[in-house]
Amino acid sequence: MAKVKKQIVTPMWVEIKAMYEANTNGSDKYKSNFEVGGELDKMCCEFIDLMGEITHKMGWGVIIEDIKMDLWKERIWSLVENAGLLPEIAWRDDKETDRIEMSNSWDDEEEYEQDLESRCDEEAYSEIAS
Repeated sequence: MAKVKKQIVTPMWVEIKAMYEANTNGSDKYKSNFEVGGELDKMCCEFIDLMGEITHKMGWGVIIEDIKMDLWKERIWSLVENAGLLPEIAWRDDKETDRIEMSNSWDDEEEYEQDLESRCDEEAYSEIAS
C-alpha cells in the first residue's frame, strides 16, 4: 500500500504566491501595493500562524513537505515585505538616531582628547621648567 503524503503548506503557499504575482503593482512601500487587512494579508497571516504552530510543535529545524522551515519562513517574509504589508521598521529609525548620537559623542571625545593632550603638555612643560 502506498504511503499517503499530505500536502497542506505547499498548496497554501502556491495560492498566496499566485495572488501576489497576479495583483502586485511592484511597490514594496507600506500600504501602497496590497490592502492591509485585505485578502492577501489575511492569507499571509494564516500561513505565518501555521508556521508558528508547526515550529512550536516540531521545532525550528523541521522539514515540511521536503522544504526546510527556514525556507518557508523566508519565502513568506519576503512576500509580505514585497507586498507592502509591513510598516516601516522602527529599529531603522532608532539605528539612525544612535548613529547621529554616536557621531556627536565622537566630537565630544575628540575635544576631551585635545584637552587631555594640552593638559599633559602643560604638566610636562612645568616639570621641565622647574
